Amino acid sequence: MNEKNVVGTTAGIIGSSENYAENVVLGATRGHGFAAEKANHLKDVMSGKNAKIVGGDNAKNGADRLVDGIHIQTKYCNSGSKCISECFEEGTFRYLNTDGTPMQIEVPSDKYDAAVKAMENRIKNGQVPGITDPESAKDIVRKGSFTYEQVRNIAKFGTIESLTYDAVNGIKLAGTAMGISAAVSFAVALWNGEDWDKALESSCYAGLKVGGVAWVSSIITAQLGRTGIEQSLRGATDWIVQQMGPKAAAWIANGLRSGNAIYGAAAMNHVSKLLRGNIVTGVVTTLVISSVDFVRMFQGRCSGAQLFKNVTTTASGVAGGTGGWMAGAAGGAALGSLIPFVGTAAGGIIGGLLGAFAGGTAANAAVSAILDEFIEDDAKEMLKIVEDVFGDLAFNYLLSEQEAKSVIDDFKGKDVPDFLRDMYASSDRPLFAKNEFEPMIINIAKNRNVISLPTDAQLLQKTAKIIDTLVAA
Repeated sequence: MNEKNVVGTTAGIIGSSENYAENVVLGATRGHGFAAEKANHLKDVMSGKNAKIVGGDNAKNGADRLVDGIHIQTKYCNSGSKCISECFEEGTFRYLNTDGTPMQIEVPSDKYDAAVKAMENRIKNGQVPGITDPESAKDIVRKGSFTYEQVRNIAKFGTIESLTYDAVNGIKLAGTAMGISAAVSFAVALWNGEDWDKALESSCYAGLKVGGVAWVSSIITAQLGRTGIEQSLRGATDWIVQQMGPKAAAWIANGLRSGNAIYGAAAMNHVSKLLRGNIVTGVVTTLVISSVDFVRMFQGRCSGAQLFKNVTTTASGVAGGTGGWMAGAAGGAALGSLIPFVGTAAGGIIGGLLGAFAGGTAANAAVSAILDEFIEDDAKEMLKIVEDVFGDLAFNYLLSEQEAKSVIDDFKGKDVPDFLRDMYASSDRPLFAKNEFEPMIINIAKNRNVISLPTDAQLLQKTAKIIDTLVAA
């Protein structure tokens, strides 16, 4: 993970962590109810509707969702009548808007007809305040976009439905990571003197790479949130947050989230969930980024020591970037609240970006420096062989300085890292290097000017003059 990718990768990790924290409820006993809310919300958002999940305020008899100004209570039960019966308390409909009209009740698409029939009966019995026409049941009962079985599968690990939901949900997250990475890469390329088109091309490549990693990592992380890993990590993260204390937890929580400020147990619980998300996402992201190195090792194109070094360095960059983002975002939000026209949101984003870059690059450099003392890169080992082979060939073919430079420039124009990995996998590395360089050198030698040797008479005349000069001296 190079410096240009640190910020984008960290943005993806933070996004996945927040997504993990929001979706761990899917693994609860009645997680399918939350799955119904989130899946229908995602469908509405993807359809271009103005949709928000508002049930997080835990208001008594409040709405779960708000779509285009309409308050919705989502009820996904195993029968239509059950969906409707849960909307009544002591025989009276309990989900009312502020003007006293009934909220819409969202039910599974396959339970809709039965739910409408159950609501009609409730209206006939006078159990819905202000409503007397049974036909109004169709206006109150809203047909959800998913069946009861589909949302149950969304709440489970490894199902087609849950993978599809996580894949679609991760698109926005991946887009954010891709955009940040592309912007940073573009700026760095221009600062390094590259022309505009080249900078744009390299930034697009960087964005696609980082966005792809963020997307895959978000899917895997979200899936793991539905397993027992959440419970296994809770004790450790709760202990860490307790050591921080409520003030530090509130400082971090409010710097990383939007909306009303939270304090005390709510803030500590929020930070603990984020930490669990960061741990899972960090491990997953490290493995996704390092997957290519694992493949190379299995192919014999890199050593186990090189794999260990690469994975350790990547993990340090991920951890440093994540920690830097959290600290930077919290500090930036606090500072932004004191500066007019900036605010906590913008301050948090700016602080997070700067913190991720500083933390990620510093941790990466520190670990690389330490490991360099113990483990030599495969590339350095291969380059030593290349230098020896090239030196022998240059001597044998009497290469001039300009000719040697021309060969080296041609070699640099190729995929050097890939060549070195193939060379590492070769059974005869010096021969592999020779087979690469000798044809290039022969081609250079073929283009040399043809030399016409002097005649014997010319050699004798010139030799005689030299002897006369030496005698006279």
